[in-house]
Formats: sequence, structure tokens, C-alpha cells
Amino acid sequence: MHDPKLLAATLALFVAVVGCGTSDDPMNFGATSTGGGESGGAGATESGGSSSTGGTATDGGTGGAGPTGGVSGNPTGGTGGTGGTVCTNIRPTGTEWDEATCDDWATQTSECDSAWMIENDYCNESCGRCSSSGTGGTATGSGGTGGTTITDSCTEPDKTVCNNESNVHCGYTYEYWKDQGSGCMTNKSGGGFSVEWSDINNLLGRKGRRPGSRNQVVTYDADYQPNGNSYLCIYGWTRNPLVEYYIVDSWGDWRPPGGEGHVGTVSSDGGTYDLYRIQKTGPTIEGDKAFTQYWSVRTEKRTSGTITVANHFDAWENAGMSMGSLYEVSMCVEGYRSSGTADVRMSMN
Repeated sequence: MHDPKLLAATLALFVAVVGCGTSDDPMNFGATSTGGGESGGAGATESGGSSSTGGTATDGGTGGAGPTGGVSGNPTGGTGGTGGTVCTNIRPTGTEWDEATCDDWATQTSECDSAWMIENDYCNESCGRCSSSGTGGTATGSGGTGGTTITDSCTEPDKTVCNNESNVHCGYTYEYWKDQGSGCMTNKSGGGFSVEWSDINNLLGRKGRRPGSRNQVVTYDADYQPNGNSYLCIYGWTRNPLVEYYIVDSWGDWRPPGGEGHVGTVSSDGGTYDLYRIQKTGPTIEGDKAFTQYWSVRTEKRTSGTITVANHFDAWENAGMSMGSLYEVSMCVEGYRSSGTADVRMSMN
């Protein structure tokens, strides 16, 4: 029997390589565990962003499954993860006790059970329970599925408007409106639109359905670059009562509509939205008069995804905010005393 104090000193010198993960049974050399795959990011380019690779397993486990692709045109999912390291019952080498078996290393000294060895994951390899040079496990994780594709089916040519105008393009009703300053809206051949503005007081570029339906579901992907106050949102009006409504997914320097009028929250499409009710007087679809604004503002900004309109209408009504007859449901870029650009790809079902 060797001196335990000498063995402890030898172990401290021998811990040069980090070993495999521990398990409830330290002698369960071929234990299998599953690596976790990361979540795929939203595609930001026209062709769609590719997602990252699945997680790596330990102790000879199976690689993690690949994540889901992002929202964009023709996105692809990630690939499966790589397998982990296999633990083998090897003899230690390069020590003063090379003749010992692996089991002897684990039983003849208490250092294998010391907290510093276990917590730092040194115990398995240092005590001969496994080797990081073992054969890797099989990467059986499958690639993630592609994200939602925004279909570009319209073949109408681009149409740019720089003066206030409402018309139809690619089956959607569009409206461009500003009170002062410079800016233009371009209706794209794929059905989306872009807006650029500079030194305006107030500007709206929007495209959608009139009158539309509360059951509209909008999928979009935007390159949104505001400089100052601006909103990227679903926008529209109702009559009887006269209501201007906003479902805001992103904004510029200032998060609308401020601290007043908060009436609750709603969870929808993977996020949380704050609900507000504000009384206003000014321009409306019926001329200058008093009206009410309903707001649903996402707590965290995003520039791509899906917006289920009915979830917000239901939340407003549940908060005692009645909805009248729909005038429109539109994807909208608004600028207020600001400058900026936005390029929006969208589909509305």
C-alpha cells in the first residue's frame, strides 16, 4: 500500500488535462448524455440567415439537434452537434504509480473525492476513470427546419411616390402621407415597400388591406434604420368609435406612447406588449377632430417576425377599449420630427 500523502501530491502534479464530466456512478464509463442545441436567430438578409450549430455532448453522448432557421426568404436551419468524449478504463502513465490499475487510483486515495477535484471536473481523468483521448461519440443531431418564407409573387414594377397619395399596388392598398419635410415611399415589385425621410415633422408610409380583417396575420422582415423618433408597426383606424391603433414592434429614440394611459399587457407571438389608451385631437380619417389612440407596444424591439392582429384587438376589448368597424390593417413606418430609412418585406394573410 502506498502512502496516501504521496498519492495526493502525485495527483496534484498529474492533474494537467481536464477530464470528462462526472456522473452519479463514477465507474459508468460509457454513459450517454444529450447535448443541447442553441436557438436559431432570425434571418436578416433577403436570402435568409442560417442558424448556428447544435450543442456538443459529453461522456460519449449524442450531439444536439440543429436549431430552426430565421424568418426570411429561403432560410436554412443549423446542423447537428458533434458527439462527446468516451470514458475508458485506462491505466495512468507518466506518474510514480504507473503500475496501478484505474480502480486502484480511485480507491487508494481520498483526493478523488475532494471537492476541488470534483467541482473542477478533474476527478475522472486524474484518477484514471476516463481519457480525453477516447473515441468521440456520433453526431446524430439533425439540421433545424427552415424559417417562414415571405413569398414574392407580385410582378408589378416598383412605384415611387413622394407626394401624398393612396392607391393599390400588388393587391395591397398603400398610402403615403406627410405634413412637411422631404421623403418618398417606394412600392416594391415583390409586394413590400421602402420609405426614406429627412427633416420631416410627421410622415407615414403604409401598405396593407382596406378594410382588412381582425384575423389578419402579418409576417415581415425589415431593414429599419431610424434617426430620431419613429415606429415600425401594424397601423390602422376604426370608425364608430373613431380609433387610431398601433401594434409597435420597434421604434427609434423614444418608446411610444410615453408613461400615461397604461391599461395592461398581452403576450403574443413570442413577446409581451404593453397596452395603452390615449385621448387625442388632430388629423384623422374624418378630418381634424377628437379621437382615441390604442397602443400595443412590444417590451423588446424586433425587426422581423409574425404579428397576429386578433390577439391585440382581443386584449384591447378585454381592457374595456371597444373596437369599431375597420377602416384598414396596414404594415407601417412612421417618422416624427426625424430622419431615416426602412425597407420592409411583408406578407399578409
